[in-house]
Amino acid sequence: MASLHKTSPLIFLFISFLILSPTRVSGQRGMMGTDSGDPGTGGNFIIQGTVFLPAGHRVDRPIRVRLFTPTRGTITTMTDDNGVFSFRRLAPGSYSVVIDAEKEFEDVNEQVNIVQAFRTGSSTENVIMVQIRLKAKSATSFKPEVMNAELANVPKTALQLYNQSLELGQAGKPKDAIEKLKQAIAEYPNFMLAFNEMGIEYLKLNELGKAEEALRHALKISPDSPIPLMNHGIVLTHMGKFEPAVSELQQALKQRDQSANGHFYLGQALANLGRFGEAEEHLTRAIALGGDEVKDAHRFLGAIYLQRGERERGVAELETYLKLAPKARDAEQVRQIVRQNKH
Repeated sequence: MASLHKTSPLIFLFISFLILSPTRVSGQRGMMGTDSGDPGTGGNFIIQGTVFLPAGHRVDRPIRVRLFTPTRGTITTMTDDNGVFSFRRLAPGSYSVVIDAEKEFEDVNEQVNIVQAFRTGSSTENVIMVQIRLKAKSATSFKPEVMNAELANVPKTALQLYNQSLELGQAGKPKDAIEKLKQAIAEYPNFMLAFNEMGIEYLKLNELGKAEEALRHALKISPDSPIPLMNHGIVLTHMGKFEPAVSELQQALKQRDQSANGHFYLGQALANLGRFGEAEEHLTRAIALGGDEVKDAHRFLGAIYLQRGERERGVAELETYLKLAPKARDAEQVRQIVRQNKH
């Protein structure tokens, strides 16, 4: 098997691009979900939703969501670490969004009707937003007071403003959401979840300095909370501050080991530090937890394997990435690397 120095110089550029350019994926940050490449039902619509816990804040672990379609039967996905899910390429019709695999919560069956009149006339996809608030089952060991702990002391006015910010963020209005969060914090300066959500919204706007500042405030209030720890680590990765990012993400994953997004970003940060063995471990873990929703992990793994001279494994990972993201901005570059390393 050839070593890296015998391959085309383009490989070096490709590996540098992969390792030094963290990509945004769905996770503990409330962004649009990644595109798994599922053909859907052949249309131009997206059903995008956010799942909230009974207390009002976002689900912070993967939950299975199913979509019953009029033509394809059932399509299944998972929420990301911040409760976001999406079903893409949907044609007009009547759909059911179902959550029914949670022991602590009542089953959910949300009807969504997509009609042709919704279309804007453009070739772009039309997004239909859905918000789902779970309800606790009364006859289980689930304890609502645990879920409500972070909101227990929040004044009613601040809580109302916070909930309004969640709706604005879900509607794609991050600037308006930030204004509501500022008002909520003015009412209750120790509102950790509001600072955390502010960090999420600033990250949507790519205002990394402000996102990092908001999350530092959240961690001053609750230093060991895995939610702002995870988000802070993600922002630090985007900022290229890889050493502290690794520390934050490792600490968060001690409490949230099932976070595909946490493992994905930790893998990115470790790869940037040249710790490829550890990076491989976490990127592989991310794929095991998140499946197709963390398709970029295959891209990073491909780069790592090529860097080590493991052409066959590298090509396999990159081909998987291309299958999941055939129209990605770097797809042609990846195809060229695959062609060069197949023989």
